Amino acid sequence: MRIRPLASILAVLTAMSGVSAHGLASDALPPLSARFAEEGGVEIPDFQRHVLPLLSRLGCNGRSCHGSFQGQGGFRLSLFGYDFAADHAALLADDEGRVDVEAPELSLILEKPTLIQPHKGGQILEGDTWQYRVIRRWIESGAGPAAQEASFDRLEVLPREVVFRADGQSVPLRAMAYWSDGTIEDVTCLTRFQTNDESIATVDPDGRVASVGPGDTDIVAFYDNGVVTAQVIRPVSDRTGDAYPELPAPTEIDRLIAAKLEKLGIIPSDVCSDEEFLRRVSLDLTGSLPTPDEVRAFVADPGPDKRSRKVDELLERPTYAAWWANFLCDITGASPRNLNGSTLPNEMARQWYDWIYRRVSENAPYDELIAGIVLGTSRAPDQSYLGYMKEMAGYFRGDDPESFADRATMPHFWARRNLRQPEEKALAFSYAFLGVRLDCAQCHKHPFDQWTQDDFNQFTAFFQPIAYGVNPAVRPQVRELDREIGVAELPVGQRRRAYARRLRSGEIAPIEEVYINRNRMRAASGGSSSRSRRGGRVVTPRVLGGDEVSLANVADPREPLLEWLRSDDNPYFAQAFVNRVWANAFGVGIINPPDDMNLANPPSNPALLDHLTRGFIASDFDMKWLHREITGSLAYQRSWRPNETNRLDGRNFSRAIVRRLPAEALLDAVRQVTAAPNQLESFARTADLRSFGPAQGIGAPRRDASYAEGVFGRSPRETNCDCSKSTEPNLLQSIYLQNDQELHAALDRRGGWVRRVAQSPDAPPPTNDLIADAFLRALGRAPSPSESEASRQYFETSGSPDQGLRGLLWALLNTKEFLTNH
Repeated sequence: MRIRPLASILAVLTAMSGVSAHGLASDALPPLSARFAEEGGVEIPDFQRHVLPLLSRLGCNGRSCHGSFQGQGGFRLSLFGYDFAADHAALLADDEGRVDVEAPELSLILEKPTLIQPHKGGQILEGDTWQYRVIRRWIESGAGPAAQEASFDRLEVLPREVVFRADGQSVPLRAMAYWSDGTIEDVTCLTRFQTNDESIATVDPDGRVASVGPGDTDIVAFYDNGVVTAQVIRPVSDRTGDAYPELPAPTEIDRLIAAKLEKLGIIPSDVCSDEEFLRRVSLDLTGSLPTPDEVRAFVADPGPDKRSRKVDELLERPTYAAWWANFLCDITGASPRNLNGSTLPNEMARQWYDWIYRRVSENAPYDELIAGIVLGTSRAPDQSYLGYMKEMAGYFRGDDPESFADRATMPHFWARRNLRQPEEKALAFSYAFLGVRLDCAQCHKHPFDQWTQDDFNQFTAFFQPIAYGVNPAVRPQVRELDREIGVAELPVGQRRRAYARRLRSGEIAPIEEVYINRNRMRAASGGSSSRSRRGGRVVTPRVLGGDEVSLANVADPREPLLEWLRSDDNPYFAQAFVNRVWANAFGVGIINPPDDMNLANPPSNPALLDHLTRGFIASDFDMKWLHREITGSLAYQRSWRPNETNRLDGRNFSRAIVRRLPAEALLDAVRQVTAAPNQLESFARTADLRSFGPAQGIGAPRRDASYAEGVFGRSPRETNCDCSKSTEPNLLQSIYLQNDQELHAALDRRGGWVRRVAQSPDAPPPTNDLIADAFLRALGRAPSPSESEASRQYFETSGSPDQGLRGLLWALLNTKEFLTNH
């Protein structure tokens, strides 16, 4: 295949983006490196536009230098240079001599980087360079602060997409800064660049991208508060363009994926078999294995629409509601350990699960489900504290309790012990409902996103008034009730246990509540404004990336927050859930990791994520619509078996990715495979016997399986990170499946399949039937002829059918095919 000259490739790309070959708009300022290439310039550099970005390029405000928390040599700059006022003040401190407007060349900011004076960071600047002249000219002109006439609008990188064909090819990127006064400037020489995958492409400090290997990645550009990416593609084969085969694309998902695969020269894998599809979709939608009878019926069904009909059937099963309630409990942190400090943490975790389970089973719109959590309040506005205690006693009583799931809202999210401080609430909210990690912005500018510490503080202001505990307004009632029930003199721990006993018996007792602290609300509202104080500074609530919000006439600060969450222009809420559901189906998100949506971590297929997000919103946040849309695509139904072009593809959905089963599904699969025949339907359909089903209460790992759940990586639900759940293999998992007493107890348990065969008063089932059912239970498929023959030989040497079955089941449970979804 003829390879185009690199110049012609660049010409095509730049023509597509509507810019000149150098990526410069005709009215844009040329780069600072050109304007200060010679001595004698009269231009005055701006502190924000030029000086601070230049210091960032030189590394002065990086983590290992003056941007570290403690600074270096008694001098500290804001990390990555986001705090213009503080950095300007630090540089112009009168007694330090870092900036000397009377004798600019004697300024430490020039002498130390050039090693005229000792500098622990070594020489990072030379005297006769444009960089030196920029800093010196700024000092000569009076070392002024950032200009206030215009604000930074956006950063653009050109070309937006680079296509390579071979090693050694390179393309220069151009970074353009746009300001609110209409100024456009080439800031390539002031921009920091990084690659997201050095095995695909590298980028030098000047923005020149070089091809290293086939595949696709992104180059990230950082300037001011702008973080922008350019996609780099190098085909893995010569089957691109006209040489690419025509692929069936029955859905928009398939069309969008095929468009990306064509650029990469990747041919997708074939469609998987019926057995593989049934096992995969059953695990993904319900966390359950199909039963042998279900596999046989599905394979025998000649209908061309049987896969879509099976999806519809799975979505109506209680196991679907149980599995996805468990998923949402992971994200929102439903765990008794998170509720320690409450009177009845175990019961509250159960209520949390039941409330979500009800809404998933009824297919409540996702935004309404989340609204019930976000606005969760213990007491209705017109409800007395006595009425509240009576209501809660009805939920907690042991005999015939009222249904907590009937409540309009679910307040326990705000009762978590790790959400006591407003900052903790902001971090948990952004993780659970936005898929955004704000942890870095709590202390400094986020290294990979637009968020600054001010952004974090303004977002946190929404959560200042949200409180959990005994409302100060009802403390006199609590003290009076304590005297009436005879617990007033007891220590706190004993008093709380007494409360728990009364509530479980259906009697009223003082109990904590989620409420809006009116004093904090008045402080947040500031009387006629909506400002709260933080560190002596006035902080105005503002949604992420949006406008400031007045709380002056708002009863609950979460109401405007929810309004923003559900607004059409919210870029995170719907997209975060869509991406998480996609990751559950494919083992990798369109944005990956799924809980780290930031500007430096762009979607692998932006058009695909946009299509699904818009469709999800248009469906009125219908979760079942989203599952049908994904599982109905050929992309989801492809085999895991790779071909020569897609064997290394892990991000473009050209094949199924083999992934270990989640802890809950895997351990329940062990129980299902070894269960008595009459229990199989309950495992697959009703969820009554599942570790995450309604009968188990959920909340935390079951006590009789907590070791195994820890070994296989079940989430403890204590951190704001999807990484708290692991599907990575380790040695302890192999030891557990081969030798642990729990595994052997499952094989030998009373009433289990092996015992039933051993104790059957009639003749045992034929060996071939036992072998076929064992494979169908564990692997979702019939055994191959060689597997059948090897299994029969094993049965013949086992002494009895039940021992042959036991050994075969043990072997199947230790196969990679059983342990994985594929």
